[in-house]
Amino acid sequence: MMDLQIENISVIREKRQILKDISFTVERNEFIGILGPSGSGKSTLIEILSLTGLPSSGRVLFDGGLDIAEHTEEYKKLFRYVPQYDTLYPALTVRENIGYAARLLLPRCSAQEISDHINLSLQRVGLKEHQDKQVFKLSGGQRKRAGIAAVLPGNPRLLILDEPSSGLDPAMERKLMLLLKRIAESGTTVICSTHVMENIRLFDKAAVIDKIKLVGQKTECGKLLDFLPTEELLQKMYEKNEDYAEFFEKLEADPDIYYWNIKPEIPEQNNLFQFFLENFRENILKNISENIRPVGNFLTLFFCFLYRFIFCSVFRFADNIMIRFPLARQTFDVFERSLRLFWKDCFLLVSTLFLPLILGFLIVLSQQNESNIYPLLFFTIIVSLWFGMNNSVRGIVSERKWFIREHLSGLNMNCFLFGKALFYFLLGIIQVGLLWQTLYWCCTFFCLESLNEKMMLLNGLILPCVLFCCYVAGVGFGLFISSLVSTESVAVALVPLFIMPQILLSTVAAGNSADSFDLPERILPVMINKTKITETDEPFLPDWKLKPSVEVFRWASFFCYSRPALFLLELKIREYPDQTVRNGEQIHFLGLITVTWVTFWLTFRFRQKQWQTQRHG
Repeated sequence: MMDLQIENISVIREKRQILKDISFTVERNEFIGILGPSGSGKSTLIEILSLTGLPSSGRVLFDGGLDIAEHTEEYKKLFRYVPQYDTLYPALTVRENIGYAARLLLPRCSAQEISDHINLSLQRVGLKEHQDKQVFKLSGGQRKRAGIAAVLPGNPRLLILDEPSSGLDPAMERKLMLLLKRIAESGTTVICSTHVMENIRLFDKAAVIDKIKLVGQKTECGKLLDFLPTEELLQKMYEKNEDYAEFFEKLEADPDIYYWNIKPEIPEQNNLFQFFLENFRENILKNISENIRPVGNFLTLFFCFLYRFIFCSVFRFADNIMIRFPLARQTFDVFERSLRLFWKDCFLLVSTLFLPLILGFLIVLSQQNESNIYPLLFFTIIVSLWFGMNNSVRGIVSERKWFIREHLSGLNMNCFLFGKALFYFLLGIIQVGLLWQTLYWCCTFFCLESLNEKMMLLNGLILPCVLFCCYVAGVGFGLFISSLVSTESVAVALVPLFIMPQILLSTVAAGNSADSFDLPERILPVMINKTKITETDEPFLPDWKLKPSVEVFRWASFFCYSRPALFLLELKIREYPDQTVRNGEQIHFLGLITVTWVTFWLTFRFRQKQWQTQRHG
């Protein structure tokens, strides 16, 4: 339980007054309703209380006088926020969503304790029988209850909700409000905004905000009219549609899910791995024992022994490590969730595995020039860059609303980014490995002996390493774009802006890629101009007077990843003896990748601060 004091909160945005001098006090263990018509500033006030918005003046105090602006971290640990928009991952089940939220909210709890909290939260909102359903298969009311269940682990002292009943029919709205009433009675202060008046009797107190016009201002702003116990407030207001919700409630039979003080039904073995073991023994091993009766009992004992003494030991060891290192646990949770979402998307899974095979085959099929291997390598580099960007360009913008909620619950920004990066790197290892092997398989299949010989010069890990570095560069640039834009469609539309310069500003596009890099040509390695390479032992100097556009072209290509990547492979094939040139190209290549990722990190950090002061929906 906790108390709040809202003192003279005013909000001005873009020279427009939105809230004017809002003041009231919330006592502990109260269910508070913020009432008012649409556009009166209810959501703006909720944003300030939930730290997703900043007031222009005034302050909010908690626990007897602590200012949330000065004690932000302490305040974050005490409250939970449920925004108006859906904050659950649609492809994951209800239990999986609550599980990730519980591990984030309770970083020091063991797997057994986390499972207990999940079961209790499911029971409190009446979703125990729907825990294994994917969120997108739930009804509107069930999704709202699941969103509330995701913030209940750990018994928060303050629960803030913005329009939780929006989009629900009167019967479902009443059931949701009854659920919130039970939560308040259990010892959690609840603040809920709504513009629907049918269930006003359920609130302990209500703050009525209405739109008024200030002198000298054309638009309206929110002003607190009353903050009274609901019984006193109802005497001043005309009750509308008193039996409306009750009528709709009778149309739909619903089990009694609002018993609050009952003992939670926690199974004897609620550890996830133990649950898997029970299902494994009941289903798979039962079928094996029925079909292969002579060895059925032996297999059952063998697998149970293998599970209990190997997998359980490894799990307990990993769980103990995660408890001691909360940041590592957050990183692993982000990585595991990304992997689980990827695994559930069958089309994405299949396309990720088959694209390298198809594109590798097409590259070899279209570049069967045995006298020149560099176009084949070049397009392989471009495909690797595209893989990285295509995988990551939606990664931030599509999960922004989830990140905002989880960041308020304690998710570290760097853990989120590192977990996402680990997931994309895993995809890169798979895709680049398949692309690399496809090149060798197809060269052998088409009997391209000369290409095979040159490919053999790239034996070892130099080719996959260069391709993977290109993939990492693409991931960094894709995440940079995803952090910068506001919609997924804009992010996808900007992909050609990154890919096309890699093609157009290259020796392949210039038409002289068959020439040696140590001859005067349009694009030279970075260190060539510093090295004497001609027969006369004189360095090649660019002709600025005759061809200034050539120099512009050359220096523009300096910022393309495809240029140093291709030169590194060419240096290996030609066995160029000057180590200075090789080192220069490696520094150039890795420097570009480093600059890309640092730029992305700075952009994300800047944008993350902006997201906290913007309304999302």
